[in-house]
This record gives sequence, C-alpha cells and structure tokens, in this order.
Amino acid sequence: MRTPNAPESFLRHPTSLLLATPGSVRVLRELLESEAPLSVAHLSGRTGLSTQGVRNTLRSLRSAGMVEELGEGRSRLYRPDVGHPLYLPLGSLFHAERERFETVMEALGTAIENLVPAPLGAWIYGSVARGDDGPDADLELALVAADDDAETPAARLREVLAPLQDLQRIWVSVVGLTPADVRRLARGDRWWTRATRPHLTVFGRGPDELAGDLARPEGPRRTFRG
Repeated sequence: MRTPNAPESFLRHPTSLLLATPGSVRVLRELLESEAPLSVAHLSGRTGLSTQGVRNTLRSLRSAGMVEELGEGRSRLYRPDVGHPLYLPLGSLFHAERERFETVMEALGTAIENLVPAPLGAWIYGSVARGDDGPDADLELALVAADDDAETPAARLREVLAPLQDLQRIWVSVVGLTPADVRRLARGDRWWTRATRPHLTVFGRGPDELAGDLARPEGPRRTFRG
C-alpha cells in the first residue's frame, strides 16, 4: 500500500504524524517507557536506528510537541512532554502492547506446566525469538517431553492453547521432541542450530542446558547388599 499523498489535519489526526513510521513508533516507545531522559546513542542502541535516523525522528517529534530536549551539545537528552494531551493515551497503548506479550508468555508457561508428565523444557525459536516476526508469522515452540512419547504432550498443548490463540490473534506451532531427539539433533543438526539460536526459554531448562544434561552418560548403578 502506498503512503497517501494528501496531507491530513494535524489538529484532528496527530497520530498520523506521531506514529507515521516504524522509527517514530520505536523512539516514542522507548521514551514513554523510560523513567529518565535518554540520549541519542541510547535510543539508537535500543531501537536499531542509526544515530542520524534517531535525530531525524526526534526532530519530527519535537516539532509535534511530543518530545522535549534537555541540555546542549553532546550532553543533550530527550524525554516525552508529559503535558502533551496524547502523553497518557500513547503511554497506555505501549503499555498494552507490552502487557499482551507478557500475557502470552505467562499463558504458555502455565499451559506447559500443567502437562502431565511435566516436560523437561520448552522454548520459543525462529522469527519471534529473533524479534523479526511479521503479522503472519507463527510463534514456533519446541517442547521436550519427559519420555519417548513427544506427540501426546504436543497434541495436548495445541488443544489447550486454542483459546489463547483465538483471543490473542496468534498461531502457535508446536514441535514435540523426545530426549533421544535432543541428543541426536544437538550433535550439529542444522535444524537444531536454527531452533536454538536465539531462543526464549518458556518452561524448564533451555536447549543448551538440556542438551548438556542429556548427553552425559548415566553412571553405573549401585548394588546394595543387605
């Protein structure tokens, strides 16, 4: 979709400018969620924008009255103007955004924790773990079962997560693994590398810890004499 050429009234539709670009959204998010003023360098590191991109964005936000500049020269810091009439609504928007993600993570952990028997571990991988997922991306989840039956807990988890998916408008793709699968894949399989770097541990042990524990040979059994 092309960007509309016709201008809009800033008085009537200020969010068309304030939220016009991903850069504006990223900078506003950091400023509105920070308790202290932030520098251009800090904003660049947190948003993934170049320092010049941050400066350009701040200039636009300052002209809109949303951002204040403090200090001079290299010591300049920036903060949102708390007196702006959209300060609280925009802050609430970013709060709801963060709260939604936390709700999803907590619901995933609770659903996995209630599986019987309890899995050894579970983690998110793929685009969500990398942070570059799009609106149509699956939330990819690896689930390591406690025994040689990985499909039963994976199927049960898919069933339990159905209401969450409908409510949060997400799709969770669950891959079930057995301990034997982890031992085999962790030896250098390409899928394992893609599914663990990076990752977000949701329950139990993460992939590296699990692979290390499961790779250790079992010690000899002790014989007890009466």
